[in-house]
Amino acid sequence: MITLEDFDTYPDFPVPGILFYDIAPILADPSRFATACAALMPAEPVDLVVGVDARGFIFAPVVAQRLGVGMSMVRKKGKMPGELLESSADIEYGASDLVVSPAGLERKRVLVIDDVLATGGTANAVAEMLLRAGAASIEFAFLLELDALEGRAALEGHTVTSVVRVPAGA
Repeated sequence: MITLEDFDTYPDFPVPGILFYDIAPILADPSRFATACAALMPAEPVDLVVGVDARGFIFAPVVAQRLGVGMSMVRKKGKMPGELLESSADIEYGASDLVVSPAGLERKRVLVIDDVLATGGTANAVAEMLLRAGAASIEFAFLLELDALEGRAALEGHTVTSVVRVPAGA
């Protein structure tokens, strides 16, 4: 079981007022890493796993391999060639332009994996791009969710799983 104690925390990173939850201790321990990947497995069958830049890339290929399905990536703009769909995400401490290749997404049941659900800005932008690409359904899995920032509300209509939740006021 992964708990809040498995994360290191850094106040005022990357900007003042943000408490950063570091996944490095989970990655450094093979047993904890395996437990985290197992906890990110989908509730329903999926056809494709999508990892979100950058820390979603760590977990998504392991989950995809365990499921026997392919993987795709959502990247920051300027990091991927070819025909791409774009979306802007307002995040906890700024904004980010994201891209995804629409190839192979039409009519697919998709599991999106990222490390943290904060405001839901990134995840909402990802959902919007996947829907434009024709995905049949979108499910989200996060290692950590910050309840105080109400990101889950931005994903209404999608299944959302979080391995660890930080209660509001914690």
